[in-house]
Amino acid sequence: MRTQGTWIVAGVRWRSVQALWLRHAVALKRIWKVATTWYLVEPAFALVAVGFGIGRLVDEVEGGVRYSVFVAPGIIMASAMIHAIFECSWGVFYRITGGFYETVLTAPVTVTELALGDLTWAATRAVLTTISVGSVAIAFGWVTSPWAVGILLAALLVGMEIGAIGLIFAALSPNTHTLSLVFTVVATPLYFFSGSFFPIAVLPDVLEPLAWALPLTPGVHIAQGFARGELRLTHLWSALYMIGLTAVILPIAIRLLKRRLVT
Repeated sequence: MRTQGTWIVAGVRWRSVQALWLRHAVALKRIWKVATTWYLVEPAFALVAVGFGIGRLVDEVEGGVRYSVFVAPGIIMASAMIHAIFECSWGVFYRITGGFYETVLTAPVTVTELALGDLTWAATRAVLTTISVGSVAIAFGWVTSPWAVGILLAALLVGMEIGAIGLIFAALSPNTHTLSLVFTVVATPLYFFSGSFFPIAVLPDVLEPLAWALPLTPGVHIAQGFARGELRLTHLWSALYMIGLTAVILPIAIRLLKRRLVT
């Protein structure tokens, strides 16, 4: 439905969501020089260090795939995850405690629209870092498939899914000490055990199903498929799993944000 130039879907005014997204974009534009280190320099260092460093020690994995070719999509997705979870945990937490959200909610904006605005921005950050680090991987010849543009889809899914998890931590954390757990209990295990640095098949049999169930693993799997141009039905199932997980987590995050901001 469209009312006075505003699209309303399921009770959400998308013009409000767009306005919140635009506010974050303008804020980023003002510090773009510093932001370059977030989106490109730091993750590119990790990519090059692992690709050239460990890549010289480990020749091939998974049926003759060069280690640098194997690890590049994983590091790209890990970077997308870090940006999304940071934006929706620490970023949202400081906007809550700093009174920004309290001010925004005096306008015709709901908590749901607020959450969606932050979530779409987190997904945007995930895509931006994917473009930056992916360009480095392409320059070194670690990603060569013309299908590699599909990695942006994986980054979008990761941004929405992991961002929703970050919102939960922002809504529940009473202070920054508790908030830091988002990296300790979520980001760090996902970074190392989602198939980014080694094939999940090398894990003990009892841990393999758990690793595949982690929210970042399907994103890494999809990115690897696009990076190598080897797409199978498992990549479709991975995308559906991520969409389903987001659909479950996001309403919980919105409910918790409402409890913190409204009640």
